[in-house]
Amino acid sequence: MVPAHWFPASWVTGWWGKGAPWVPGSLLGRWRDEVAALWVAGLLLGLPFLSNDQLGVLLLGGVGLGWWLWLLEPPAGLWGTAVLYWLTLTLATAFSPVKMAALSGWVKASLYLAALEVLLRGVRRWGQWLMILYLLVALLVAVVGLRQWFFGAEALATWIDPESPLAGTTRVYSFLKNPNVLAAYLLPGVGMSLGCLLGWRTWAQRALAITLVLVLTTCVVLTGSRGGWLGLAAVYASFGVGLGWGWWQWSPHRPLWQRLLLWVGAGLVLVLVLALLGRSERLRLRFLSIFAGRADSSNNFRINVWAAVVAMIRDHPWLGIGPGNRAFNLIYPLYQRPNFNALGAYSVPLEVAVESGLLGFGAFVALTGTILHRSWQKLIYLVKQPCPQTFLLMGILAGMAGTMVHGLVDTLWFRPQVQMLWWFSVALVFSRYDSKSSP
Repeated sequence: MVPAHWFPASWVTGWWGKGAPWVPGSLLGRWRDEVAALWVAGLLLGLPFLSNDQLGVLLLGGVGLGWWLWLLEPPAGLWGTAVLYWLTLTLATAFSPVKMAALSGWVKASLYLAALEVLLRGVRRWGQWLMILYLLVALLVAVVGLRQWFFGAEALATWIDPESPLAGTTRVYSFLKNPNVLAAYLLPGVGMSLGCLLGWRTWAQRALAITLVLVLTTCVVLTGSRGGWLGLAAVYASFGVGLGWGWWQWSPHRPLWQRLLLWVGAGLVLVLVLALLGRSERLRLRFLSIFAGRADSSNNFRINVWAAVVAMIRDHPWLGIGPGNRAFNLIYPLYQRPNFNALGAYSVPLEVAVESGLLGFGAFVALTGTILHRSWQKLIYLVKQPCPQTFLLMGILAGMAGTMVHGLVDTLWFRPQVQMLWWFSVALVFSRYDSKSSP
């Protein structure tokens, strides 16, 4: 954490809230939450359809909006550790062996972190409506993915080893143009849909939630993304654990068999999934390849890349090589093993460590720890007085767990379509759950 006594004397923090006197007479000041929510809505609508450059322009507008919001009032929570992580990225850029390339990555990271402030403001009053907007867009994206499975789709890259028995298998990618990115984009939606299934009140809402759960889950499976499958398992497992813990808390006087019923149901779901894998040879072979070690070409590729990245970290231990894929692409060839070209570390923890060193990795762990600690506090508070918001929070946290597990074996978190959904989920957790804002 950054020492709190530094902030009152800081030149930057001295500007916080300076615009507060303008609020009563300013139209934009009075509607600041709505303006932030409108920007968030535009971001959620554009994530699967806009190019990275177009999203960059949108995020740049968010930076300006974020500074304007800072002038009106002090920033919403979760800014201390976020600023600390940004400072380590800045130092990593300054001391990078490829400074100009690292500067490009620093700009991208700065845009992502600056957008967090607008997300925190935007979801303050309109969080659940914005969540529904994302779920509806994700439903459209998933439906297009299902269509690709049934009618076929041209592979835009070599996503399966041509010598594998699965060569020629369709891996859906929808508007995201990459099956792994599609899986990562949909994982938060699966968790949120599970929360909506139990948290929404009317039968029409529950019917929509069931549709979302089935379509989004099916589309993640059909991406053939093994990291996405691990993330999907984490979504369901974490939601089941949270729900089981909550059920145990809510029914201490119920018979033991009723309290264990949920766990039995979870076991039956697991049996059903294993049965489906047993009936589909393509899915079974793809799933079993996760445990094939170096015998699978994709596994072997990642293991060799990870070994090279560890060597890079060993030679640049404290501040890394600088943020961004451009810096990585310049330094990695000096360490790569023959025929194992890579655009990233294929693991978020390794990518953070190689980009910003152990100092940056420590700051990243502190930021993640702050998020998880606040999430745990919120969950404990809501479980003590169960309400629809309790299930929604469980679903959001389950989606975050899926993203984290997926990130262990891929670096898709650094894609704007994935990282902005992560910060959107974080903002939902940090926002106040007000029953009046429920749909």
